[in-house]
Amino acid sequence: MSASVLSVEATSRDGFVLLLGEAEAASRSEPPRLEAHLGENERTAIEAELGRPFDPLSLINRRIEVAIRCSLRQRFSRGATVQAKVIGLYAIGEIPIELEIQREEMLRLLQMDGVRFGPSTWKDPEEPYHVAIIASEVGDALRDVEHVLKPLEALRLIALHRIRASFEGPSAESSLIEAMAKAEALHAEHGLSATLIVRGGGPASSFSPLNAWATAAAARRLPNLVVGLGHAATPRTVLDEVAGRSVPTPTAAAMLIRDLMRRTAIRADQALTALTEAIRDDVAADASIRLSRAMMGFEEAARLCVTNAEQQLIKVGLTIERSLLTSIAAHAETAAREETVDGDKGDAERLADFDVAHDPVVEAGLAMVIEAETGFVMTKAADARLANRLILQFPDGVVGVWNHPTPITTH
Repeated sequence: MSASVLSVEATSRDGFVLLLGEAEAASRSEPPRLEAHLGENERTAIEAELGRPFDPLSLINRRIEVAIRCSLRQRFSRGATVQAKVIGLYAIGEIPIELEIQREEMLRLLQMDGVRFGPSTWKDPEEPYHVAIIASEVGDALRDVEHVLKPLEALRLIALHRIRASFEGPSAESSLIEAMAKAEALHAEHGLSATLIVRGGGPASSFSPLNAWATAAAARRLPNLVVGLGHAATPRTVLDEVAGRSVPTPTAAAMLIRDLMRRTAIRADQALTALTEAIRDDVAADASIRLSRAMMGFEEAARLCVTNAEQQLIKVGLTIERSLLTSIAAHAETAAREETVDGDKGDAERLADFDVAHDPVVEAGLAMVIEAETGFVMTKAADARLANRLILQFPDGVVGVWNHPTPITTH
């Protein structure tokens, strides 16, 4: 059976009487009790099985797995009673019952208080840097934490704030509360990413200050509380329940902080990669837009050039056309006047003039003089002298010339 040892008394004879109660009370009413006798022979057998000395008094306030043999005994005027004798002890609980009772009572009070605590209060810091460590004044807890985190501190990747406190003795509770107040002040000054409370192992009774109401109330005010107490077999305390993260040992608490920093570095690297890709995509998109705009501008400029050239050619053509029409009109008017003035000439003279005007040699030598810049057809030598560039249009082709007026003298 599983039972709680409420008390142990030595008898006048060789042996002890164990007062057993329910291991887990089913109600708040007075639970039943059972007295069981542990004789010297059974005690010797238990010591042989445990492989070490066994003191029955150490069973007080502990849970045990025990085998008992019961019998009924009729007492005078008291009716039947049950007698029990311990015949075997299979397991002894490591945690005193009083510590469990204290822890459960404190948790009940914390829940009634209505203040949120436990894992739900944890929030992963984006950039962990300032970390407070509340460690025992004795023992290796702080050394274990520093073994993990000091390399990061040497690289200035983390700032550790060490706070010493007493975890055992009559002043432990006040010492822990004072240390937590210092951690609160550090948080107000620097903004702590996490607060570690660590201590080494020890007897279960030495963890009583961590189950106190005042200690738990002060711990609830600490940001991202990480608790690493004792070792894997250490009983859970109220502080473990209050903390955002509870781990079995001080080393595990330090490794949790190290893993937080590693995850932060991974997130930062991923963000940097994403930023680089986004910048590259934006630059490529912007370059594509700018190139497209440049091509559109170039095409527009080319179109304008072609349009302007076409307009200039049309203008030149119109100018040439007007000049030709003017020249033709002038020639026609001159020919008409000559025909009127020379109307009395004989047919022979008119035939001679016609022959001269249509002389193949003369016709072959005729040329049209055009100003290159404006397309104006020149009919006077004075106008031709003023132009810089000329176009000479012959019946068989066009020749461009530069005009350099040179005086001509005759000898």
